[in-house]
Amino acid sequence: MLRSVPRSFSSLCRERVLDMKENMKKGRSAAWLTAALVLAAMLSACGQDSGTAQTAAESSIAEAESSADESTEAEDSVSEESSMDDSSAADKSSSKSESSKSDSSKSSKDSSAADSKSESSSDKSSKSESSTVSKSSDSKSGGSTQQSGGGQSSQSTQGGQSAGGGQSTSGGGSSQTSDPDPEEEEEVINYIYLADGATKYTGGGVSVSGDTIKIGDGGSYEISGTLTNGQIFVLTDKKKVKLRLNGVSITNQSGSAINCQNAKKLTVNALAGSVNYLEDGGEHDADKGTIFSEDTVTLKGDGELNIKANYAHGVQSDDDIIVNGGNINITSTKSCLHSNDGIEINGGNLFCDGGTNGIKTDGYITITGGDSVFIGGTREEKGAIYCDGLFTVTGGSFRAIGNTCAMPDAQTSAQNVIGAVFSQQQQGGTLVNFASGGSGILTMTSPRTFKYVVYAGDNLSSGAEYTVSYGGTSDASPEHYTYYGTYSGGTDGGSFTLDGNVFFYNVK
Repeated sequence: MLRSVPRSFSSLCRERVLDMKENMKKGRSAAWLTAALVLAAMLSACGQDSGTAQTAAESSIAEAESSADESTEAEDSVSEESSMDDSSAADKSSSKSESSKSDSSKSSKDSSAADSKSESSSDKSSKSESSTVSKSSDSKSGGSTQQSGGGQSSQSTQGGQSAGGGQSTSGGGSSQTSDPDPEEEEEVINYIYLADGATKYTGGGVSVSGDTIKIGDGGSYEISGTLTNGQIFVLTDKKKVKLRLNGVSITNQSGSAINCQNAKKLTVNALAGSVNYLEDGGEHDADKGTIFSEDTVTLKGDGELNIKANYAHGVQSDDDIIVNGGNINITSTKSCLHSNDGIEINGGNLFCDGGTNGIKTDGYITITGGDSVFIGGTREEKGAIYCDGLFTVTGGSFRAIGNTCAMPDAQTSAQNVIGAVFSQQQQGGTLVNFASGGSGILTMTSPRTFKYVVYAGDNLSSGAEYTVSYGGTSDASPEHYTYYGTYSGGTDGGSFTLDGNVFFYNVK
């Protein structure tokens, strides 16, 4: 038969619970364990001899207080939740203990209810601790590192073990680890060291056949070294491939330098401080670009990338071409950038000297940032910018010169754009100058004949008047066919007012 707890013992428990509540408010210990020990001591008293129960309970409470004193750095969120649950459980338990003194049957029911509450509180504590460990494991995943042949490859750890070697656990002792967030997971880099007849690599997804380096799996590949007659060949099962160029020189005497036949997206990243060279050769109609891709190509980075196209295009994509950064210099027999779907320029310094078109797409062109130069070829129908779709300029600056040039759409463009259109071709080397209020805006030329000169930049203002001069000289040397010195002399080509944000002026 269950016995009720003596009033003196009940009072002792209540006093101890109140003391612990005050300690938890002071941040001494958010003790799910403390609450569980106190409740266990109280509940055990209901089924034991009152004297023995009191002695055991006092021992348990003392142990709980010792645990509370040792833990002083509990997290605020856990401390608040523990304080609320402990307070509620202690008040209910005290009330039930007082009631049990006058009614033995009711004490039995209260004891059962308290058991249920105690077990629920313990389960919540276990789940909370498991969640905390699991999140810690997620944030530290990807900690193991392996090195081979001088390169580093960082690999994330899978399974139930965190990077620090600890194992996350949940209530009941079972091992549990949440899947890492793909955006936060540390990038694994494979390394490729190019050398004629002696290319080496670390990691998986790479195979070598002569001087053709085949990449067959998605991921990041840092490449350095030289191939005098070789190629990077990409063929994956629609996986994203990132090529990190770190001092690369690749020449192919009979094809493209980089040939991507299948990838979800190809990214070419010129790493900071690096200078990289890519050049094609021979006839290669199947891959008409020094960089060729069946899928979207993104150019980025803080380094320098020099591309020479002897047969066709500098960069050819059957999808989109996106420029997000880098110092990119392209000279090409045909178009420097040639895309079937669209071209986006969002950043970087881009120089395109095309034998036919500076850049060409059968789709759209969007320029949002960066600084670009586009030079068209010798054929009269070819231009600096060829766009068969919508041409939008919302930011950045560019200079374009050629026999033709697409006009940006005024409705969708936010950047100011001016253009000078000559009725007759001007000889290569002829300088053209834009000025406003006696201050020079732009002076540039082309190595080939031209009729169009177009400029977009932040230093243009709607409603301002601009003058056009051609011929003349500059006291500075050109950089990418642009002169940053003082222009003088030349023939007056007339003036115009920038009406709206896009205006092409017919030179007199």
